[in-house]
Amino acid sequence: MSQKRLCIGIPSNRPIAASRATIKSAVDFSLLHGVQLAVSDNSGSDEKKTELSHLVAGADTKYMPRPPCCMMENWFEAFNATDGDFILMMGDDDKIVSIGSQIDMSAIEDDVVGIRPTIQAFLDPRGITNINFSPIQSLSATDRIIEHLKTSNGSNTGIFSFWRRDVFKSIMELHFHAHPTKGTYADWALMNGLVSSGRVVKNPMACYFYDIKNWAGDAAFISSQIAKAFVASGLSAEAGVYSTVLNAIDSFIYVNRRASPLSREERVSTALFCFNFLLENYSKKIPAQSAHENAKELSVLSHRLIGNKNAASLFDITLAMLGQIQPDLDRKYKEFFKEATGHDWGQV
Repeated sequence: MSQKRLCIGIPSNRPIAASRATIKSAVDFSLLHGVQLAVSDNSGSDEKKTELSHLVAGADTKYMPRPPCCMMENWFEAFNATDGDFILMMGDDDKIVSIGSQIDMSAIEDDVVGIRPTIQAFLDPRGITNINFSPIQSLSATDRIIEHLKTSNGSNTGIFSFWRRDVFKSIMELHFHAHPTKGTYADWALMNGLVSSGRVVKNPMACYFYDIKNWAGDAAFISSQIAKAFVASGLSAEAGVYSTVLNAIDSFIYVNRRASPLSREERVSTALFCFNFLLENYSKKIPAQSAHENAKELSVLSHRLIGNKNAASLFDITLAMLGQIQPDLDRKYKEFFKEATGHDWGQV
């Protein structure tokens, strides 16, 4: 296996007209810096296959046309076709550009799990709307999560970094194979799992441009996008008002996963910090009204969180809330918890 080498995976589904610029930028970046690139394409487009078979063709660049398949299969096809130690998984409507010499990979220390390009969120025709180039350098896992929250400016674009392969894989395999909904709404919890695992350094000479069009608009538009994410995950649109509770549970699980490089003591304490912090924030902003069919029951349970510092009680309450958010979701989360941590629900 290549040692301390960057690689890029692109699971692509968009037609060639919408994905050409993305893939061309990744090819140029890869050829310039000796970075591995794998594009897995499940669009089923013959036009795209013809063009990309010529564009993505080289010793370190690979194009893999696939029959129509689910996003998970396409994602892992791109991921597994590379073997570099640090991998960036690109969206097929984003771009990556080099503006100079890249980071010295020989200087990357063992506790570094992420290499962050300068991430610029853009919106046509407005241009750049947000820039994230902050490293995450705290030595403790809890402090790294706090540092991420403080420097993210409410945007989770930091996930588009080069992540140490084994750490990234341990989290994404859990998400795609064991998470009850596999929802994209879990991105903040996934990020908590990643930054808890180690430090993130910056690579300012690589610029990642994230197309933010799906999340740019007024409050009503953002709410509609959140609702779509929950519906796509098999939950009701109304479940979105309980997203912080789901984030608390998911964060606990991803941080406290058995495959974490942290000591058991640190991963448990950090997971409990996330769980308590997020539930406390939710209890301060319990929805006054909700269109969810079990809103009354969820309100009663939500108010039992207020001022509650007992971990066992909090796990009991959140498990009951899961069962009210969707029938049988509580059972599915108990199985997910067991798969990830090796313990029964609520045991730490």
